[in-house]
Amino acid sequence: MGVLNIAIKEFEVGIRTRRFYATIFVFFVLALVFIKVTSITSGLPLNLEEMYNTPFQALFFSSLSSAFNYAVALLAVLLGATSINQEIRDGTIKVLYSKPIYRDTIIWGKLLGGILMIAVTVGLFYIFMVGIALIFGKPVTEYDISRLLAIYPFTILYGVAFYSLGLLFSVLIKTPLNSIVAGILAFLFVAIIIPMILAPLIAFAIAGAPQFSSSEFQTINSSNGSSVEITYNPFEDREFMQWMEKYMDTYRKVMYVSLTYHFDEISGIIFGRKTTEDVLGAIGQLVSMEEGSYKLVEDRSIGEAISLVVGNIIALIVSTFMFLIPAYLKFAKIDLR
Repeated sequence: MGVLNIAIKEFEVGIRTRRFYATIFVFFVLALVFIKVTSITSGLPLNLEEMYNTPFQALFFSSLSSAFNYAVALLAVLLGATSINQEIRDGTIKVLYSKPIYRDTIIWGKLLGGILMIAVTVGLFYIFMVGIALIFGKPVTEYDISRLLAIYPFTILYGVAFYSLGLLFSVLIKTPLNSIVAGILAFLFVAIIIPMILAPLIAFAIAGAPQFSSSEFQTINSSNGSSVEITYNPFEDREFMQWMEKYMDTYRKVMYVSLTYHFDEISGIIFGRKTTEDVLGAIGQLVSMEEGSYKLVEDRSIGEAISLVVGNIIALIVSTFMFLIPAYLKFAKIDLR
């Protein structure tokens, strides 16, 4: 029995588990919830298209990308979380190890099976996203398809990073249920707690309270000498924007430990989203909508986009090995007899 045989078995088992179907369900629920929330906050259903180049691009950024990001991470970490300890608990690892194979073959076969599972599931998510877009009457252009294909290998890399984290839990925690709970908690910490709680709190603690130029709140009408208020836009206030840059700089540094942040950057930039710096520089225009035609995306080649996210790609690769190496070393010492 070789790596490929173990990988195929891992794939066949993984696609029959309740975790797989639960993750598909979670994706659909999140996608529909985000679409509903977006339609409520925008006042009109999916009325963000004027900020994007294609209707699918608007739907992807406003609703689908978060569901896609979370579903891939959750599926991958749960797959890895029971890949080893489940075999040990069921005793099937003894049968496997009784054959003339090395432990390297077992763990690499598990990893390859996880990659196959993630690759197939990402393809299914693509089909579902296109289907959801068509149901909502949003055409999918050649540009959209090319960008989905471009982020495909990086989505798998992102999934492998989470699978490696789950694999580490699987060799450290003997009980499959406990390792699943650990995987879910790790997912919540990385995907929810860091971006929504820790990063904003730390950024606020370092940047301090927002700074405003109080003189901007009023002006004197020199023609009659009376004081009149003018419409104040904080995003046109130099002091406020300096505070905002400091806040966002700290926020991004904290977020750099989050795998979901790196994948969001990779998929967003490849799909044409402007960089955070570009958006911050024009946020005053975005808020006031003075010109009514501000775009959150721009035309750039796939090669140029990848060059902008090299650091995020390296972070995913480093994270994968950071989890995989200790998992491999621990598995090499486990008593399988």
